[in-house]
Amino acid sequence: MPWWSWVLIWTGLVVLLLVVLALGAIMLWRKATAALDELERLEQVQHGFADLVGERVAPFAPAVPALLRPRAEVAAEHEAAVLARDERREARREARLARGRALTRADPMRFAHLAEPPRTTAPRHE
Repeated sequence: MPWWSWVLIWTGLVVLLLVVLALGAIMLWRKATAALDELERLEQVQHGFADLVGERVAPFAPAVPALLRPRAEVAAEHEAAVLARDERREARREARLARGRALTRADPMRFAHLAEPPRTTAPRHE
């Protein structure tokens, strides 16, 4: 292969790479502008809701990190969360046990015919 064929191949590959990068940049620009348009529309909707609600809704109190609160308060919240979690676990456990009891409870007489010895009949001689 002559040397100029390699130049043509590499030139073609570089041009192809530039075309792909340009198409990707165009697609990314379109998506970014569409996202900004949606954000502007969301802001308008939010302002509409704020005007509709007015001062009826009190703003949320800012959350204070646990490091800045008293240790007793944080410990009490943690204990309450642990107790609530344990109650949920116990309720799920009781529900599972109830389902299991419902599945395994059976009338013992329902299968009594399986426990009886088979009836044998003597062959009749005529």
